[in-house]
Amino acid sequence: MANTHVSVNKGQKPCTTKVYAERCHFEGMQGDIILVDTPSFYTYIRPDGEKTVKKWIDSNYIQPKGAGILYMHNIASNPLDPNLEVSRHFSAFRRTCPQGHAPSVVRVVPTVALGSTLSAEKINASMTRLRYQADSIGASILGMPFDGKPGTAWEVVQELLNQIMRYGGENPRGE
Repeated sequence: MANTHVSVNKGQKPCTTKVYAERCHFEGMQGDIILVDTPSFYTYIRPDGEKTVKKWIDSNYIQPKGAGILYMHNIASNPLDPNLEVSRHFSAFRRTCPQGHAPSVVRVVPTVALGSTLSAEKINASMTRLRYQADSIGASILGMPFDGKPGTAWEVVQELLNQIMRYGGENPRGE
């Protein structure tokens, strides 16, 4: 990786306009882990996330031993908006990667935007819809909306890393 620190708005928001990458080294692990936060695709806010991510990948890409995607999805958003389909975002991400090198291990994490008040019924309906979308691309999914706790975040990341180590970034279904 050519540059381990790329400036950004610190991510986790659809308004992120740049790519942010952080190289992490954990004792006992043979290689480094590079966490990359990217702009969202298919938002109504410029710039085009797909072009931004493609440009970053083209200038920084080195074939990894394994790769995966942690996809944060706000279940409080409009469920009828086709731009919010998980498969649409995953397809856009695959197009940004060099031919045949897109990570196929995907972990979907449902979130609820701060200040949103959803009934249990609405949360259940949104989770069912999101599970269906995740299944359609072979992704695993956190079984409940993310609670914002560091312990939960660590468990989510550990599960993604375990899948990457198990499958080397290949789709667990062999697709």
